[in-house]
Amino acid sequence: MDWIPTLKKGDPEHVRGFILYKLWLSRCWARGGRHHKHIDLENDLPKNYDKKFRGVILSEARELHARGLVTIFKSEGRDAISAVFSEECIQVGLPIVNTYLKAVGQEPLEGTIREIITGKRPAAKGSLTQEELRKYARMHRQAQNR
Repeated sequence: MDWIPTLKKGDPEHVRGFILYKLWLSRCWARGGRHHKHIDLENDLPKNYDKKFRGVILSEARELHARGLVTIFKSEGRDAISAVFSEECIQVGLPIVNTYLKAVGQEPLEGTIREIITGKRPAAKGSLTQEELRKYARMHRQAQNR
């Protein structure tokens, strides 16, 4: 039986998962080089995480930016952050988020496009609505045109 180390609060992988999960659930997405909803990097991102890890959160946010999973930009003179919405970023970010969720005792995301777009876990497994399909297709076209 393989031994899997448990992530603790403050571990880099734990912090990265927290950041991505928070951005995904808040629907803070950047698509096609444009950002829409975002949160303040220094004031809002560390909320709901232990205050003693504030510096770790900020450095891991910059690490995620270097990996291309989030974008950090100026908004009204302050640094803001959004998750990058692309198929590749979701595929890379999903294991990071799921590792974090397992560490905090929650069920991992299944990776369905509905769950990631809406930020809600599906109660019943069904096909995407026409509105969800149009929204995904529009985001996919915008990402392809960057």
